[in-house]
Amino acid sequence: MLQKKTALSQEELLIVKGAEEIIGYSFKDSQLLLLALTHRSYVNQLKKKGELYNNERIEFLGDAVLELAISEYLYSMYPEFAEGILTLIRSTVVRTTSLSAVSERIGINKFIIMGHGEEKTGGRMKQYILANVFESITGAIYLDGGMKPATEFIFKNLKEAIEYVVENKKFVDPKTQLQELTQSIFKTTPVYSIISESGPAHQKEYVSAALIDGKEIGRGSGTSKQRAEEVAAEVALLNIDNLKPNENA
Repeated sequence: MLQKKTALSQEELLIVKGAEEIIGYSFKDSQLLLLALTHRSYVNQLKKKGELYNNERIEFLGDAVLELAISEYLYSMYPEFAEGILTLIRSTVVRTTSLSAVSERIGINKFIIMGHGEEKTGGRMKQYILANVFESITGAIYLDGGMKPATEFIFKNLKEAIEYVVENKKFVDPKTQLQELTQSIFKTTPVYSIISESGPAHQKEYVSAALIDGKEIGRGSGTSKQRAEEVAAEVALLNIDNLKPNENA
């Protein structure tokens, strides 16, 4: 639950002003935006607000809003596609690499409120954190202004991605795409290796590497082994054009 409204500090005012300019939406309740920007690593510096004062719950809501908005758009715009194809397109558009790329491009990562330790380990550039903050901001806008401004935020940043995915048929899941490419180009199948895991049992973060003949071509992180492998495959797809077939012959 949100805390009782209090006057914002000068630092919080600067965060709100900078983030609103990037988002393109002015919050009636600035506390919602601050909550959406607060990563769980900051809890040690905000013990007075309790362990639930982070963006994970509002991210949960934003994820649902995001899926509904994109589902409705795909349903209306592409009547020729069956349910299975619509699902693949949606999952491709809202995957970690897509959402994190948007957060990085618009510069919202500069305003994420996180613990010193997380920041020192590159938290502002971690894909899953950037993707999560896009969803939490979506949830915050929805709570503050309803579906209309939330949808405007979503399509301001994702409409081109949807069109690109549809036009270029990029809606096959990344692990399948990578397998098809590596079998075609290198006559081999990619292998995934979990190279690290961290965090408590209920909040694990896994890092996976995608390998071709023992050579790493992509690395990704996620809150499950499957998700980490998917992100590693997405990164590998971006790198695969730089590899020469004879390097793996």
